[in-house]
Amino acid sequence: MKKIIHLTVFLALISALAGGILAYVNQITDPIIQEQKIAKVKASLEEIFPGASEFKEVSFEDETGKVTNAYEAVGKGYAFAVSVTGYKDTISFLVGYDTTGKVVGFKVTYLNDTPGIGSRVGDAEFANGVVGKNAGDDVDTLSGATVSSKAVVSGIEAAAAAYAALSN
Repeated sequence: MKKIIHLTVFLALISALAGGILAYVNQITDPIIQEQKIAKVKASLEEIFPGASEFKEVSFEDETGKVTNAYEAVGKGYAFAVSVTGYKDTISFLVGYDTTGKVVGFKVTYLNDTPGIGSRVGDAEFANGVVGKNAGDDVDTLSGATVSSKAVVSGIEAAAAAYAALSN
């Protein structure tokens, strides 16, 4: 019985020590991990907000589940990472709103849809129909790529709702 108690106390001490070390390492590495997350999308954010010097990840609530991240371009506006399901696969993109609620950028970051049909949501034709719109304005879908373009439009609408919540 004495041996069981000794081993139990020893195991508890080792577990507590390991847990403490892991918590300490997490505390040190978490800011670095957050910076690297933003660095991955920073090039795209800089395309949407040219001249912006600082980007911050912003916490928000999205009831639709389409807006995966939000970033503040300090003094310039907000960008939203959105992920929707198109005809064939997931479509991920960034959409940026300036401080007045106008779309200033749209960039597809992942698209694996039918070439020449659903893939057209990644073309300049579609992006030009998005940029310049105000949050809440209707965005036209693409003929022949209705499923994918409707999915992207629903993601843009979700980002507009997230923008409205953050800007108030």
